[in-house]
Formats: sequence, structure tokens, C-alpha cells
Amino acid sequence: MHFPIRVYYEDTDAGGVVYHASYVCFFERARTEFLRNKGFSQQSLLSKNIAFVVKKLEIDYKMPGRLDDLLSVETEIKEIKKASIIFEQKLWRDQDCLS
Repeated sequence: MHFPIRVYYEDTDAGGVVYHASYVCFFERARTEFLRNKGFSQQSLLSKNIAFVVKKLEIDYKMPGRLDDLLSVETEIKEIKKASIIFEQKLWRDQDCLS
């Protein structure tokens, strides 16, 4: 699934380049929308005492995102275990993979 992200001023540093921690927020939004698209809302899961927490996060930064870029986060499930899900996510700007 692809989730569009527009880079706003608040996502960038003084030079207009996406601040490294902003990518984590982009990926979180995309995972939430991925789950919603599959019929799982975070709110309904929480009401059943089911929550997702990030245990491990690994990012390879390849190219910077910049102010006003329209990016797309690609999210897929790589592995499902008994009590965990491993997601793989990539961030794209046009044909360029940013992470």
C-alpha cells in the first residue's frame, strides 16, 4: 500500500531538508493507514487491550526529502509471528527511493 506524504515546513530543518526524526512519523502514519485499510483501527484494537509498539527500527537514509516534496510511503508486511508483525517500509519521491 502507498501512503502520500507532503513535506511541510515543520518536517524540515532550517535548510528545508527533512529532519531525520520526521521520517519516523511518516512511517508511523503509513503503518496506521495500512492497518486501517486492512480493517484494523488503532482505537478499536486499544479497546481490546491490543497495542502495537515499535521494538526495533532501522533506517538507511539514501537521499533527502525536501520542503514541499510529495512523497509516498510503501508499506508491506514482511513477517507475521505469534505476537509481532514485521513491516517493511520504503519512502519514495517519484522514482527515487529515499530510505
